Amino acid sequence: MTDKVTSDAVLTRDDGRDTPDLKIQGVAPSSHAGAVLSLRNIRKSYRSASGEVAEVLKDLSLDIQAGSFNVIRGESGSGKTSLLRIIGMLDGDFEGEYFFGRDEVKSQPLWYRDELRSNNIGFIFQDGQLFAHMAVRENIELPIRLQGTSAERRSARERIQALAPSFFTGRELDDKILSSRPNQVSGGQKQRAAIMRSVINRPAIILADEPTASLDESRKQEVLNLLLALRDAGHTVIVVSHDKVFYQTGRQLELSKGVLRELAPDAAQSAAPDIATRLPAPGAKILYGWMPRAPLRILLAEAIRETFQRPIFLFLVLVSLCVGVCQIGVFSSVIVGAQAFLNDAMTRGSRLNRLEIKPRTVDQGSEVRFPVVETIRAWPNIQAIVPRRATIMGIYAADGQKTIYSAMGLHPDDPEYRLLNFVAGGPFNPDNEELEVIVTVSLLQDLFTEAASLGDGTRHYSDFIGKSVTIEVPQFARTGQLLTARIRKIQLKVVGIILFAEGGRQLYLPNKTQLVFDRYKIDRDGVIVMPLNEAGDAWTEDRGKIGEIISFPWEDQLQVYTKEIRDIIPVFQQLSQLGYKPDSEIWKFKWVLDVRDLAWNIFVPLLVLIVAAVALTVATNLFSSAKLREREFALWRILGMRRGDLVITQVISTIIMSLVGAAVGLAIGSVLVDSARRFLADQNPGAGLEKVFAPVGQFYIIILVSSVIVGIASAIYPAIRTARADPAKVLQG
Repeated sequence: MTDKVTSDAVLTRDDGRDTPDLKIQGVAPSSHAGAVLSLRNIRKSYRSASGEVAEVLKDLSLDIQAGSFNVIRGESGSGKTSLLRIIGMLDGDFEGEYFFGRDEVKSQPLWYRDELRSNNIGFIFQDGQLFAHMAVRENIELPIRLQGTSAERRSARERIQALAPSFFTGRELDDKILSSRPNQVSGGQKQRAAIMRSVINRPAIILADEPTASLDESRKQEVLNLLLALRDAGHTVIVVSHDKVFYQTGRQLELSKGVLRELAPDAAQSAAPDIATRLPAPGAKILYGWMPRAPLRILLAEAIRETFQRPIFLFLVLVSLCVGVCQIGVFSSVIVGAQAFLNDAMTRGSRLNRLEIKPRTVDQGSEVRFPVVETIRAWPNIQAIVPRRATIMGIYAADGQKTIYSAMGLHPDDPEYRLLNFVAGGPFNPDNEELEVIVTVSLLQDLFTEAASLGDGTRHYSDFIGKSVTIEVPQFARTGQLLTARIRKIQLKVVGIILFAEGGRQLYLPNKTQLVFDRYKIDRDGVIVMPLNEAGDAWTEDRGKIGEIISFPWEDQLQVYTKEIRDIIPVFQQLSQLGYKPDSEIWKFKWVLDVRDLAWNIFVPLLVLIVAAVALTVATNLFSSAKLREREFALWRILGMRRGDLVITQVISTIIMSLVGAAVGLAIGSVLVDSARRFLADQNPGAGLEKVFAPVGQFYIIILVSSVIVGIASAIYPAIRTARADPAKVLQG
């Protein structure tokens, strides 16, 4: 382990005044002797659009000693940019060898070169290359925010305060230059800030690309003084420039037509300890550079700032999301609302997927009332065929009053069970060994005085399961005369409580129970006796009598259930062709069925197209924005942002835009749907037509989550492609 050391240097400005000491804290030198980096037989060629090959670097070899000040000069087109990109580990497409310490750079994977560069090289660019949307202080501390440890990030402000007097005058600091934006300061001040940024995380090497290109003569000398102070503090400085201000300082190297020659050595090489190079941890592949390095809070803050600093891009994405999500909300409202309207109609007694037929005249006297059952059952759109018999019976209320109600029998596996909305209990016992009944909530209020306590919460519907209901089953002579001597009072056990029953009914019976009751009502021969025990609450052991009653041709209606509501009309036509007159509730709700079919057949494909269009729009805008910001993204990479950091930042930015755009779109869609609901309610009071539009609020979360998923899916590929781009483009031009 190495020990921390501190080296001091005094900067002298061009006006002769001394600046406060520049404190640069580094680490003790490594035991490796020799050059900090070495190039051996470097060759670099480019192929032009016409296919011609131009060689820009020719067998170039170079050793850079630790703590030295090196100037590589040459005219435009001499190969300086290519050499700088190779030294900065931005270009691995060359022939020859590059040693950084003992590491051969070219053979290392891209992620390793990225880590090696961000750990050891600080870049100074032409015109500073500061981010315009950040204050000067924020630009300076970027390398620490992106690469530093938690302790280094916490102490970043103190470090900047300590270094600032070495880079800015007291007057500049008093004028809050660190809080200013780059467009509010001079070119020289921006360049000094860029130099300060390059050393803030103590890199071993400072690589300066034409650092004085846009400065006047006095500012050029100022920059030179700062770079020399960095050399004196232990940094290795490499300047690539054709500015004469550097020609009398340090080691002089000239690059001409791809050939490098040394003009003068560095006579004043730093005597201070050099700052040791830092290598990536052995075997730590960090997911090949795709694992983010910066804390999530920093990436989130940058994503938020990045989102709202691009107003045109933000506007385009938000408009596409708002329009798309608004349409999705309205279409989803119709799809969900129409289906819910139909489901509600079925729950309240309108069996919209059921047709009811009576026996044909030709079959009235036959024991087989419906000879076409097997023909109907063979149709592909039939779910079930159930014979029915309706009846009436007297029920005694809690006050002793008898009321006549209509009842219908249910089979053990009856499809009606799926349409009953139970609030307590459930279907009948399949064996029908007990006398059972299912009643509605409204009938419950009449049967039991305790039901009045349901509203205050002291009783629950489940408390009434198992209670007895008294009914009256009279018997009539063949002439229709009531046989008062044969009126029976029977006890039925409540096994289920439902919200609504079909057609205004209040109760259901097991089919076997209802058949026995109906057979008892008509005295056919004077010998049929109801097979009940003396208490009238269970069957007797006379199973043969029960079988005789059930086998009697009792069906007076046949109910045909289709698989889908949309199958009702074709089945209606088929039954009519067989000579039946079907009865159905569908005609009352056909318009809703048409709306639902319209929603499914037109709106669902439109929804798919809208989602695809929104995703394509977001992805296209991301691609366009990335192309326009290619230089900015590359600068982020050079300053130490990993590829994973770049991807996460763009994905978070897209999530923010998706949430904002989706929320606004849903709000607009909600207003439109609420207006449509009010219009239908005003035009058709009490009809409930407004239910065809479901409130958008009930699927807010689903649409928001879906929007985020679509946004992320749209952002992933552009973000990855951007992160994989060559950051060397920043050094061009």
